[in-house]
Amino acid sequence: MKLLGKENGKENVLYLVVWASFFLLLGLRGVVTGLLDGSGFEIRSLLESWLGLLPFLVLFLLHNYLAAPQLVYHKRTAVYVAASVLLFGLFVAYLSLGHGDPGAGGPPPEPGFAPDGFGPEGPRGPRGPEGGRHPMQPDVLEAVVALIMMGANLGLKFYFRGIRERESMERLEKENLRYQLEYLRYQINPHFFMNTLNNIHALVDLDPEKAKESIVELSKMMRHILYDSDKATIPLRDELDLLEHYISLMRLRFPDSVSIEYIRPASEEGAEVPPLSLASFVENAFKHGISYEKRSFVRINAAQEGGKVIFRCVNSLPASSSVSGKGLGIENVRSRLQLLYGEDFTLHIEDSAEAYEVLLVLPSKTDKQL
Repeated sequence: MKLLGKENGKENVLYLVVWASFFLLLGLRGVVTGLLDGSGFEIRSLLESWLGLLPFLVLFLLHNYLAAPQLVYHKRTAVYVAASVLLFGLFVAYLSLGHGDPGAGGPPPEPGFAPDGFGPEGPRGPRGPEGGRHPMQPDVLEAVVALIMMGANLGLKFYFRGIRERESMERLEKENLRYQLEYLRYQINPHFFMNTLNNIHALVDLDPEKAKESIVELSKMMRHILYDSDKATIPLRDELDLLEHYISLMRLRFPDSVSIEYIRPASEEGAEVPPLSLASFVENAFKHGISYEKRSFVRINAAQEGGKVIFRCVNSLPASSSVSGKGLGIENVRSRLQLLYGEDFTLHIEDSAEAYEVLLVLPSKTDKQL
């Protein structure tokens, strides 16, 4: 029964419905015919009609569950051809041996009724003047119908196999995407915390009270990351809350000479972003854009317009600062965005002599469910 286990449930349901329809239509045909000619409905004629359809059903079952899987699933073309020829040969032999001329012996058929047919004329065609079949017509017609049935069955099996292969590929791609995202998250989270802890370490000796407040803000950030960072996307509101905690921590660390602006959108409902996707750019801005020798600034603006999340982050760039767009966090964010959105996002970075600007535009929603 190994081959049976490979059959798709929808495929089997389709076959069941089709064959049940054939048997039902034959029954209805017998009822309608009996009503029209005044003979009434006879259960015997119905059973004989169904018996006439039975060889086709047997041929279908053998072809569907024994022959066709050899080609569709195992790519054994020679085995399939041999099995199909054998099944078709047995079917034709049954037609020839089981439906001989009724005049050759045995009791004569009832007037107007084919002894091997589905009704008064049956699928094997009308009778000739002496009660026999017209030469070549019935058996050839049935053989052609059987060939069409086998071909249609084979085509359907290939069709359903294609559906299953596409579903398997989608599951594989989804699993691969999930593993890639998890790998990138595991790189981003330690990187983010390492820089944050370094910031707190710098405050311990300079201002212990601010260091304590920083630890409180860090705990809020850790709670956010622990519960949300394992998801493909999180509500925009949660990501902006994380930015708020991080910026509060930065305000404690840096002097008043550093200008920090943070603008949140008027409406944050419905939008989602990958976790740490915005925070990584803000972290990068504070890490590379602050100088104790001259006035520095970090300007952060998040908005939601026309089904898009628009994020801008601009920071001053001291002359001694290295190019900040090549860091681990930025590159990983870019890779995560490509995995989640494909080409449906914008990440523009402008690196001038005086400032470093990031423009990120994301769809408010993504269809990826990981």
